[in-house]
Amino acid sequence: MAEATGIEPASRAHRLALVALSLCGVALVACSSGESSPGPTAASTRAGLERYLAQIEPIRLSVNRLLEGADPILGGFRERRVPAREAATRMGALERRFAAATVAVAAIRPQLEALRSLHAEYAQTYVLEDAYLSALTSGLARHELSDLPDTQSAQRAAIIRWRTGLMVLARQVHATLPGDLQQAGRGEIAPSPEGS
Repeated sequence: MAEATGIEPASRAHRLALVALSLCGVALVACSSGESSPGPTAASTRAGLERYLAQIEPIRLSVNRLLEGADPILGGFRERRVPAREAATRMGALERRFAAATVAVAAIRPQLEALRSLHAEYAQTYVLEDAYLSALTSGLARHELSDLPDTQSAQRAAIIRWRTGLMVLARQVHATLPGDLQQAGRGEIAPSPEGS
């Protein structure tokens, strides 16, 4: 057959590839001459923000309550009302509950692109806090609290960037954020062995 047409099989395949590429080029030009795909609408952005808040807020609020439980443990240890072993056991239980919250936060996958990087940074604060609580538990057991990691500044900055990003996004779509979100990043970030 190749001899009858005078076209070598490799040349025919080459021409077919060129025709296919040309057709793809025409299709791309046709697609690009129309309107580009629209970005998220204000309504869909607002809905995405509300969905995200519905996922993160219960975790955030329960973690705030959980961390309030660290102060009585540390206070009792400081005042020698709670022996080191008991303080370490109680702090270890608190850390395990916090670790479960860390996993829950990491499992959240915001649908909005604008929230993805904000959430990734916020989720990292849970990893830092979990590492701190683990070191605190170990330090209590050893009676050695002088070498705890200092993650508070990094956590505070990340939480403030997260809160600010949420506020900007909410303002753009006229959404209302939870009132207590204004407190995120303010006050004590990590339980202090020395007290507040």
